[in-house]
Amino acid sequence: MMYKTKEINKAALKALHIKNQEEIVELTGSKLNPTQAWEVIKSASENFSKPDAKAQEADALLYKMLHPEVSKKTTKKNDKEIIRLKEKERARALELLELELLIAA
Repeated sequence: MMYKTKEINKAALKALHIKNQEEIVELTGSKLNPTQAWEVIKSASENFSKPDAKAQEADALLYKMLHPEVSKKTTKKNDKEIIRLKEKERARALELLELELLIAA
């Protein structure tokens, strides 16, 4: 069963500038090489033919690094949804508090 990969080419990976490379070296002991990472993903998923959750996640992250404008649009939508969920959560907490006060009275 082949899984759908993001559109990534090696030339774009080679040209990708990695921010905070010094911090990455500090934390991992080596630089992040996007081309090498893509090869590891390809290998782990047996040439993208075997579903592998970690490989799919890494593939998506590489795509976000190559196309940050796409992930920003998604993030804005996600942020709005998170805000709405938090508002609903606060409203439920207030309703519960009101009920507790009514019961205690």
